[in-house]
Amino acid sequence: MFLKHRAVRIDRTRREVEFEDLEKGGTKRVGYDRLVLATGARSRRPGLPGEEAPNFFTLKDLHDGVRIRQFVDRRKPRRALILGSGYIGLEMAEAFRRRGMDALILYRGARPASRMEPEISAEILKELERNAVRFLPNQELLEFRIDGRDEIVEVRTNQDSYETDLVLAALGVVPNTEIAREAGVALGPTGAIRTDAGQRTNLPEVFAAGDCCETYHQVLEDYVHVPLGDVANKQGRVAGLNAAGGSASFPGIVGSQCFQVFSLEVASTGISEQTARQKGWDIATQIVEAPSKVHYMPGASPVLLKLVFERPTGRILGAHMAGREGVARRINTLALAVQARLTVQEVARMDFAYAPPFSPPLDPILVAAEQALKKVSR
Repeated sequence: MFLKHRAVRIDRTRREVEFEDLEKGGTKRVGYDRLVLATGARSRRPGLPGEEAPNFFTLKDLHDGVRIRQFVDRRKPRRALILGSGYIGLEMAEAFRRRGMDALILYRGARPASRMEPEISAEILKELERNAVRFLPNQELLEFRIDGRDEIVEVRTNQDSYETDLVLAALGVVPNTEIAREAGVALGPTGAIRTDAGQRTNLPEVFAAGDCCETYHQVLEDYVHVPLGDVANKQGRVAGLNAAGGSASFPGIVGSQCFQVFSLEVASTGISEQTARQKGWDIATQIVEAPSKVHYMPGASPVLLKLVFERPTGRILGAHMAGREGVARRINTLALAVQARLTVQEVARMDFAYAPPFSPPLDPILVAAEQALKKVSR
């Protein structure tokens, strides 16, 4: 293992990888029989002057988190401005508020977590407002204004200018594929490395796994770039086994994910209503709000659940949830339903465990599936 080294080139002719020593300088070469690329991804940056300011941050790894914490501890900033409204942006808004800071989210889209269903985004927005986080939509970033200390003191957009003490860019990630591309490894339309189910690239001796590569989406029946830790873990296991001569396979994903914003759990699996319609499916949706457990039990609270399903067959294509408890564990049941191509008829008759501390007699999943049955074509 070479720590504090950076891979700079793959020499396929000699089957060697060239590394740069980031501490002592110079390079070294290491030969290989089979190569696994796990180069990850890097934070997307806005591409404006001022990104090198000491109060401008991205968050991709532990080192980034330590830098942010050290800055907050040392400088005691009052105002944090967040660019972007995905998981990292929302979770960091909570982190800044817990440190007593004002948090402002600027987003170019119309609603927070815009890849979620509109009904779920509305719940997220309520939770942000409940916790004094300002969310401003339709903001196109134009400029950072820098002071005499070379720090960002103001962010200008197409809507207004906003003073701040700290800027966090949470704009997604870009796969690190430069050395792979230069070596002749094929990339997919997403810009990430294309692999087969065995994590093989187009080069027979080269495998890839993790945030640098695509994965197959079982509902869309197409390749997507989903840089999530659990996906990377599964891909890495398959790539490692096969590079060592095994025959493992990774069938792909159905897009299951979850996160928390203050006290609100948010989760989804499968595809959205909008995506399903864009793909030409004849679909219907069902939205229910049902209690997380029997109403008289401590902590019982509403769970919002939206099912997306094929109208002719009842096949479940997606599920989207928000609530204060029980959301993350319930989405796993629905992920299995999506992956197994189950219908609302089959889910409505599932035999769930029941006890008042854990669920009502009819779980929210069963309630939604039962209601959805009325919309399935007969």
